[in-house]
Amino acid sequence: MTFVRVAGNPEPQGAEELWLEGRGGIRLRALWAPALGATRGTALLCPGRTEFIEKYFEVAGELQQRGFVVFCLDWRGQGLSARELPNSEKGHFVSFDDPVNDYALVLRQLADRLPQPHLLVAHSMGGAITLRALQTRRLEVAGALFCAPMWGVKSLNGFVKGFATFMTAVGAGGLYAPGVQNRWRREDFRRNPVTQDRERHARTQGLIAADRRLALAGPTLAWVAAAAEVMGGFTQPGALTHIRCPIVVLSAEREMLVDNAAHARVLQGLPTGQGVIVAGAKHEIMMETDAVRAVFWGHFDALATKALAGQAA
Repeated sequence: MTFVRVAGNPEPQGAEELWLEGRGGIRLRALWAPALGATRGTALLCPGRTEFIEKYFEVAGELQQRGFVVFCLDWRGQGLSARELPNSEKGHFVSFDDPVNDYALVLRQLADRLPQPHLLVAHSMGGAITLRALQTRRLEVAGALFCAPMWGVKSLNGFVKGFATFMTAVGAGGLYAPGVQNRWRREDFRRNPVTQDRERHARTQGLIAADRRLALAGPTLAWVAAAAEVMGGFTQPGALTHIRCPIVVLSAEREMLVDNAAHARVLQGLPTGQGVIVAGAKHEIMMETDAVRAVFWGHFDALATKALAGQAA
């Protein structure tokens, strides 16, 4: 087992670390953890950019207690999964279809260990990857809860998109995007844009400090171009109308990274989507204060009840 361990972050009961093969033979790391008590289905827990399995131990344990098998994947290029560039701290995708294809492939490989129905819980970039998977019918779930999904990025204006697309086209996609952090630095809690919970913030920073292989800095130009392309596809006419499972989208009131207005635009194309502004929350709703997290769990429990009832009908 190579789970990174720090005090105060116990791994989920019975958790297994799996090593899987993604599209093109890339080596991917995943967590599988059994349900505690009667099994209600599988929770597909999907992290955001820069994140990794260990950051979600707490959430995974809470899902287990609710009767769900838990599956969580380190996306290609982050966590302990393989990188596509020599500099391991560059956040890099050639296309968002690469992690989508990885995900579809590993879910097929593990189908006998991931009992139906499947519920999706996706944060930030994980919300872009999995909405793309649903859009292209490479993923089917009984219900989906998106937390601060990356369906728009505040800093991604037309000039940045055009520059990133051009530079990628001429072979410079592996360079860092202008103005981004080019190496990981321990983040000061007072300046952080993602959570108001000091202990959970320190836990994440401590995990990266304990194993620098988890560290990720800013994205590459190719990642920016790929993100702009995939996000633009979500608001094309009719792009999402075939997605009919219950969907809840939680937007953080104090969001500083993704564009909440994009959530509203995408929801217009989701026939069964419901949007909720989480009062007082910063970006990482699942890693926020207990009061904010209680709102998250309230919506998850309601969604799970609705989705599982729909499967039984």
